[in-house]
Amino acid sequence: MSRGEPDKVVVMPLVGIVDAQRADQVLSTLLDGLSRTQASVAILDVTGVSLIDSHVASVLVHAAKAVALLGARVVLTGLRPEVARTLVKLDVPWGNIVMRGTLQSGIAYATSAERGPSAP
Repeated sequence: MSRGEPDKVVVMPLVGIVDAQRADQVLSTLLDGLSRTQASVAILDVTGVSLIDSHVASVLVHAAKAVALLGARVVLTGLRPEVARTLVKLDVPWGNIVMRGTLQSGIAYATSAERGPSAP
């Protein structure tokens, strides 16, 4: 993207239970959307996910890796205190995923000119 052009951002709200079939659907939809829009940031909002366990965490990490292969970044939003506690207990490498508590703060991060090309 050129300096004056804002990043394109896609937002994918996740609601309910994320099982194996739904995880595949989320990943396909996300990657198709990124490919179609050429967005540089994908926000995954987990506000509506009723349970974040190791399976859901693994899905999110795999999605972030796939998104990175397309040259974009993942911002994970909607982290309630109980979700944050669960994520801390899981042994999952979160290094390439930016996390924000609310969708609003995730959008602010994704559209910030101060973020720069390599900021987490």
